Amino acid sequence: MAAKPEDIMGDGSILKTIIKAGTGEEKPAWGNKVKVHYVGTLTSNGEKFDSSRDRNSPFDFQVGSGVITGWSEAVPTMLLGEIAKFTISSEKAYGPGGSPPKIPPNASLDFEIELLSFTDREDVLQDGTLMKKQLGKPDEDSWVTPNANCDVEFKLTIAGGDEHAVSWPAGTGCPHGLPPRLREGLFEMRKGETCSFLLPKDAPGVDYEVTLVSWVENEECVSGDDGAVVKRIERDKTIGKDDWKCPHDLDTVHMRGKVWVDGDEAKCVDYGEIPPNTDGSQDASVYVVDEDLTTSTGSAVCPGIDAVVKKLRVGEISTAIIRKDYGFKEGPLAGQPLRCRLELVKIDPQTPNWEIKTTELKIEAVNAKRCLGNAWVARNDIPRAIRRYGAAIEIGDSDYDIVDEDEKRRLREAVSACKLNRAMCHLKVKNYQDCLKDCSDVLDIDSTSVKALFRQGKCYLALDKWDAAKESFRKVLELDDGNMEARRGLQSVRVKMQAQKEKEKKLYAGKKLFDGKDRPAPKKAPASACCDASAPDGSCCPPPPPEAAAPPPAEQ
Repeated sequence: MAAKPEDIMGDGSILKTIIKAGTGEEKPAWGNKVKVHYVGTLTSNGEKFDSSRDRNSPFDFQVGSGVITGWSEAVPTMLLGEIAKFTISSEKAYGPGGSPPKIPPNASLDFEIELLSFTDREDVLQDGTLMKKQLGKPDEDSWVTPNANCDVEFKLTIAGGDEHAVSWPAGTGCPHGLPPRLREGLFEMRKGETCSFLLPKDAPGVDYEVTLVSWVENEECVSGDDGAVVKRIERDKTIGKDDWKCPHDLDTVHMRGKVWVDGDEAKCVDYGEIPPNTDGSQDASVYVVDEDLTTSTGSAVCPGIDAVVKKLRVGEISTAIIRKDYGFKEGPLAGQPLRCRLELVKIDPQTPNWEIKTTELKIEAVNAKRCLGNAWVARNDIPRAIRRYGAAIEIGDSDYDIVDEDEKRRLREAVSACKLNRAMCHLKVKNYQDCLKDCSDVLDIDSTSVKALFRQGKCYLALDKWDAAKESFRKVLELDDGNMEARRGLQSVRVKMQAQKEKEKKLYAGKKLFDGKDRPAPKKAPASACCDASAPDGSCCPPPPPEAAAPPPAEQ
């Protein structure tokens, strides 16, 4: 005799019939995460409209969220492993609208559900190895969470034992023998929050109760070079309308603090004592970011200090570690890994580009930064020179507010001079694509620019684009017949093409490609791999002079 359905809600909206009894005493609660298998059919005719078993894929959901009301009320009546049939009325299923095309309007539905598992914990890593349960809410004003770059402070109780404070710095081993996965759980917590963590694979049956106290983020200061310069905040920025601003290249900054050799604080460079409070009246060192090599007090500045300063906000105090290749090149701290502690007191920003309105002011600003770039070329600091030329070009490229065509032409000429110099720098450091872009921009303005054509040819030659290189060098000679550098370029093209020809000859030596009459007639070799016609004496290009000419200097 079939079991009588149970009216679990007392109003006939959900009828339950147990097919297979479950085990234990615990049942899912509101908010629990459950995993089930199910088969759904129409009560009216038994037609199946959905089945997780057919897909061989259990269905996961949170009780009370993302499913029909009937499910959130039915599943909490089940024990683990139980299989039951639920008849759910239309108002607790899909109602008057139904779910076309399979479920008609006002349809009562039957679900055969098997409860596979349930938990009141969040599966943090989605693989069952780290299960989290919130025990205490976070602070009201806490919305952010720590990340892998943070040094984290928390209180810990293991398996109901005594509570103790734990510090877990980024990039270090596990303190107190804690499972490594537990750190992943900290990244899901907010300040003041208390959670229980279970790690079934790493520590079966052990309950870790954690209260997150605080954290400090270790910030990479050099993009694309992890570990070069890493800072951590000791005291956060001053709250104000510009508290989000950091210094940029060529801004003037006021800072205090010092930098010293890692492990030997006696070897240091002093920028002024940091006061115990936020007093801004005490003397600070002043310098221009990424430009000055010393401060107003005569203290030396290295690239690592620049990198840290550009990540500071006014009022912030931070410490940092600086790899030796971002340290000093000369002096008592030269070639040493460093540490520093700095406070940013004030920023005097340079004039924003959008505030430079007139053509004359734009040209003046472009030329001023070009001169800075030229000075860094003379010091053989090519990356810094590229940054200065780039800053000049950004000013000149904003010509949308200039109407007069003659004024636009003058500004573009000033920008072209910067791009020519930057192309030279890109060529020096083998940034060939960037060099080609700058040369192309210059040639769009002046197709007769000998320097742009020559540098373009040098790039093509380095990239083994010999036909393009030959064309660029030839155009140079059409404009300047006595340009010996271009003739050497053509000679280099000929040598490279001949070397490639010899390589291919050896590669295919002895291979029989054609037989008998199918063999093509040999073609007469051109007079030169470099030129279309040879000179009367049979030579391709005039031989290079005994000594190479000096490379062209930076534009002035």
